[in-house]
Amino acid sequence: MKGLLLFGLLSLTSALHAASLDPANCAKAAAYSKSHGGQALRIEQGGHVVFEDYVPGYTAETPRKIYSGTKSFVAVTALILAEKGVIRLDEPASDILTEWKADARRSITIDQLLSQTSGLDPNDEPIYAAHDQLAKAVQIPLISAPGTKFHYGAAGYQAFGEILHRKLGGFGDATEKSVKHLVLDPNHIKLAGWVKDDAGNVLVHAGMIMSAEEWAKFGDAVLRLDRSPNRSRNGPGFEQLFVGHAANPAYGLGFWLNELQHSPHQQKLSDLLPASDGDQLYPGGPRDLVCSMGTGKQRLYVIPSQQLVVVRFASNAPFSDGDFLSRLLTGKPHPDKHTH
Repeated sequence: MKGLLLFGLLSLTSALHAASLDPANCAKAAAYSKSHGGQALRIEQGGHVVFEDYVPGYTAETPRKIYSGTKSFVAVTALILAEKGVIRLDEPASDILTEWKADARRSITIDQLLSQTSGLDPNDEPIYAAHDQLAKAVQIPLISAPGTKFHYGAAGYQAFGEILHRKLGGFGDATEKSVKHLVLDPNHIKLAGWVKDDAGNVLVHAGMIMSAEEWAKFGDAVLRLDRSPNRSRNGPGFEQLFVGHAANPAYGLGFWLNELQHSPHQQKLSDLLPASDGDQLYPGGPRDLVCSMGTGKQRLYVIPSQQLVVVRFASNAPFSDGDFLSRLLTGKPHPDKHTH
């Protein structure tokens, strides 16, 4: 089978040792989620649904926008394309976006676009207002030297969409078709839709619409990825998705990581939208926890050591990732919770 499953490897060790979730703790986490704007909650462990909770009007099949959760799908697609030799993460984006060769953007790499460390201006308004958002992303200026700062926004992923458009010309909407062919279809994931700009391009950074059931399928695929330790960025394998950057150890490629930012010169995660509360997803929690986040507190948590996949849809009410996850895994509120 082509696509994600071709390259993913089962984590058998964690599967054998994952402790079963306590149903009472699932109920406590669900109660917390619902009291903080939660609309849908789906919890799977070891490939089986162990708990579900939905407000009226929601079911496992009810689609909604996952916003920046889209970035995780695009990042996984990029890794598959790199495995196939279509792109290299360390190649200069200006090899394809030739407009950048004339200025300091010439050194931006594809890796930096996907890790939000390109230095491009994170102000999304010029992109959102554009008829062709991919073309507009190519016009966004630098505000920091590439690789030195973490700036969360639409520009990097939209620019990557333009790279795919040019590299895979004649392939239709290159991002949409690449994600479908390499990630969605091999894992039997069905989209309810993908928001597009006025030129007909999918929003690479934030456009997917899907149900909790379908997002959980993606989480299950991520759970099976080989996350072998001690490999560096730009080395072989999917572990690159989960390697933080010097500018932000808590963000890999399209996924937030359970890492503490250690430099006072870095932005706090609480200053970024969407982002986790405080400066770490779940202080004291599993180090292998990763999260795909979307505006409005949409969440896909994946914890390989627990063989755990959790999908949460919500209405953007104040919420703490650490407090929610602590209730789920320990049955207790998190002492350092920062609800926002």
